[in-house]
Amino acid sequence: MTEHDHTHTILVVEDEEESRYALMQILELEGFSAVGASNGAEAMDYLRTSARPCLIVLDLNMPVVNGRQLRAALRQVEQLATIPVVIVSAQEGFAAQDLGAVGAFRKPVDVDALVKVVVDNC
Repeated sequence: MTEHDHTHTILVVEDEEESRYALMQILELEGFSAVGASNGAEAMDYLRTSARPCLIVLDLNMPVVNGRQLRAALRQVEQLATIPVVIVSAQEGFAAQDLGAVGAFRKPVDVDALVKVVVDNC
């Protein structure tokens, strides 16, 4: 396990509670600080009121505000547009480049590959 600076916070936006907590635990084991949001609206609330995360792990299919809507909203705000985003979704037919993401993973996630992308971008 690699030890990272604890100021590196990852925002995990995932509506499935078990998946969200599992991703957060994996990232915390790698030395990151992880914060969870269950949909895009919660994520935007967090981003408006908290320090900027170094990366966002984003599910696409969520209630209230889905991943595509959140990504579009992030791109509209100068301070948020440059936060690297990694897509994690069960959905097929999306490309990381289409959403301006630094990586994209189908569920179930290859944990080692996900951690590598996070480390490379945080």
